[in-house]
This record gives sequence, structure tokens and C-alpha cells, in this order.
Amino acid sequence: MPGMHYIVYTSTTSLPLTEAELSRLLVHWRANNARLGATGVLLYSEGHIMQVLEGAAETVHALFGTIETDIRHRGVTKLADGPVPERAFADWSMRFRAMDLADYNRFVHRMKAAPNHASSLAPLLEVFMGPQAW
Repeated sequence: MPGMHYIVYTSTTSLPLTEAELSRLLVHWRANNARLGATGVLLYSEGHIMQVLEGAAETVHALFGTIETDIRHRGVTKLADGPVPERAFADWSMRFRAMDLADYNRFVHRMKAAPNHASSLAPLLEVFMGPQAW
């Protein structure tokens, strides 16, 4: 599929989210991503977010623009942005994992050290996502 693109970003939430709030938001976000043809993963830990978005370049940039202006996000930092030959997370409209802060920080540190295209992130994400992902 031509024009595949990805963005990886981190942010913090304005207020920490409860598991119930996250579950409710995930239903909405997954439906929106499926409607737009976007895929990816979301990691969450104590108000910290790291997300990989992938899809058509226009879609990914529009979603990221929405996130940047969303008052629920603070300190949005783009870690990577570029074209990819294919989706790394084609089966996940938005896979999610809540993780402890130490694991989250380790993952973000590794991502910042090697911000390659999304397909090279897949093996690393598989390790961090584990069986607890929803």
C-alpha cells in the first residue's frame, strides 16, 4: 500500500487515567482508528504515554495534529516520523498495555536510542507488550 507512514510520540496526560477511563477511551480510539485506517500501539504508565501510529501519511499526520492540540496531552514529543514500506501493526487498530513506570522508561529510552521505522520496533514492542496487552 503506497504512502504508509508512522509517527512515534510521547506525552503525559493532564490527569492520570483510571483503568475504567482508559477502557472507555480505548473503545472510542480503536473505533476511530479503524474508521480512519490507522493502526498502532499505545503504552501507558502513571500518566505517561508512548504511541506508535501508522497508516496513510495524511491520516497519521492528522491524528498526530489532533493529539498535539488535545488538552488531555501535555509535553507531546515526536520521537520518530517517516515512511514505512508496510505496517508493523496491521492487526491492531490500537493495541494497549498499561505498564509500570520502570518498564515504560526502559522502553522509551530504547526508542530514543534507535528511532528507526516502525517495522524495526515490532520485535521490541512484542517484548514489552507481552500477554497483558489488551
